[in-house]
Amino acid sequence: MKALLRLLLLLGMLCCGQARADSCSITPANFVFPDVSSISASDVFTSSTFQVNCTWADLSLGNLLTPNVTVCLYLGAGSNSSTTVTAPRTIGNGALRVNYNIYTDATYAAAKIWGGWAGTSTSSAANAIVFTMTKTGGVGSVSQNVSLFGKLNADATLAAVAVGNTNLSFTSSFGAGSGLMQYVFFLTGTPACALGPVLPISFQVQANVINDCNISIGNLAFPNSSILNSAVRTTSNLSVQCSNSTAYKIVFSAGTYGSTTTARKMKNQANSDQVAYQISNVLDGTSLGDGTSGTVALTGTGDGTSHSQTLYGLVPVQTTPSPGDYKDTITATVLF
Repeated sequence: MKALLRLLLLLGMLCCGQARADSCSITPANFVFPDVSSISASDVFTSSTFQVNCTWADLSLGNLLTPNVTVCLYLGAGSNSSTTVTAPRTIGNGALRVNYNIYTDATYAAAKIWGGWAGTSTSSAANAIVFTMTKTGGVGSVSQNVSLFGKLNADATLAAVAVGNTNLSFTSSFGAGSGLMQYVFFLTGTPACALGPVLPISFQVQANVINDCNISIGNLAFPNSSILNSAVRTTSNLSVQCSNSTAYKIVFSAGTYGSTTTARKMKNQANSDQVAYQISNVLDGTSLGDGTSGTVALTGTGDGTSHSQTLYGLVPVQTTPSPGDYKDTITATVLF
């Protein structure tokens, strides 16, 4: 009779669902992207690990009542993002937005975007994270790490961000309204997570978008000349790309052999002979320098795209030195 009563008690507890003392918790970690240039041509990546811990506390007849637990993790849009469009998600600074997403593996495939949240573009059950843990032996805990991967998109949206001359911090926060865990303890079968308790998953996605500039200049190659009794000219191209709304200034050094930016010299690579020359941003114009002492510096404000400027080289009429290969090296620096 006592054995029968114990069996009936066990069956009664099982039919009532999860044992009240068994529970799960989750420990999330923030996604922190490395600093990203607003004119970057390469996506930026980060990762995070969430830990799920489940504790079994109830025994009957020396065994666990429900040795299995299924855990389901769902992710919505987060703050600073559309409530329905989660491919991509966005992080924000005021009205500014940058595209990113969170993935369940490092393939960064669209099918691997973490989601499963009803009403969003990644609401498919396949986008949720679902796994089962089993506890053997007596009471105690079992933990499982969940590896997650973030990718911030180097796209036109990023390039259009008006960074200005200071860096900007972008964030998105997840919690009770955009991230949740459900779990259910069970003996056999595969129950739905919707039968179990709900816990919020609270974490942040963070990134600093920095202002930046890129500059490239082609060589000024003068044509061969035998006698410098007439001007010799050539051109090259300068390309500059700066963050949207970032003011910049391009300054030019005097070169290796010139004493000033208005008295540049090329040197014969075989001896000490020199040839005077100039560079400017218009044909036969004022010498490029730092904007002082009668020179010109190139200035502008970036818009996230690349802009070209023709540079003009001039070898004026002068006494012809010995034949040879004449060279000089100038450094152009973009200040922002």
